[in-house]
Amino acid sequence: MVLFKCFLTFTIAALPHFSDACLGHALLQKRQLGGFNITYGDSTPQPPETVGYNLNHLAITVPNLTATLDFYINALGFRELFTVPLNDDYSFTYLSYPQGGRNGTGYQTAQEMTREKNNSEGLLEILYSAVFPPSDSNITAPGTSNGVGFSHLGFVVPSVVDTQARLEKFGAKIVKRAGEPFTEEIARHYFGLPASLSPQQILAEVGALLDPFLLAVDPSGYLLEIQQQDP
Repeated sequence: MVLFKCFLTFTIAALPHFSDACLGHALLQKRQLGGFNITYGDSTPQPPETVGYNLNHLAITVPNLTATLDFYINALGFRELFTVPLNDDYSFTYLSYPQGGRNGTGYQTAQEMTREKNNSEGLLEILYSAVFPPSDSNITAPGTSNGVGFSHLGFVVPSVVDTQARLEKFGAKIVKRAGEPFTEEIARHYFGLPASLSPQQILAEVGALLDPFLLAVDPSGYLLEIQQQDP
């Protein structure tokens, strides 16, 4: 399988914009609210030579380009910047939300978005490979033995309930509906929770903060974590 860029770094880049993002950030919020001791970074400025560095995009490999583009464009509202077919068996496509306005509510043409590609954040690159084996499960999920692997793509939406209905309309597999409990199976399979750590330890800390999350998978089995936008 073609190795792709890990989404973990994208999540880190997104935290300043998406409060309460992901399991770890929900736990952090819980500890802040509950008065627990936490360890912050030392706030040391980044090396001057790296000022201007930015996480531009992540890439996932998929076995079915048509189904993948239909899902991300029509169900989740991504815009296609461009597609480059190298041959019948391999191509790459860039997707993005418009960068203008609150959470991408401004409109840009595909040409404008392509022109600004290298100055943008949060792009999704789709690597289509005809030799990549189809799967209906998140085969790249982090292993419980070492925690290494892809976990999920994180989204923030105006309405989780409306998004859940929309994904169901498009036939997406729902792993956890909004309001359902965050289970041990989910924690271990999709989030790499090791056997040495009891899920009760995590769930007791995070509590109801995880219950509103919607978890679904795309046509290739990649996990999508969907949260409510801040007011």
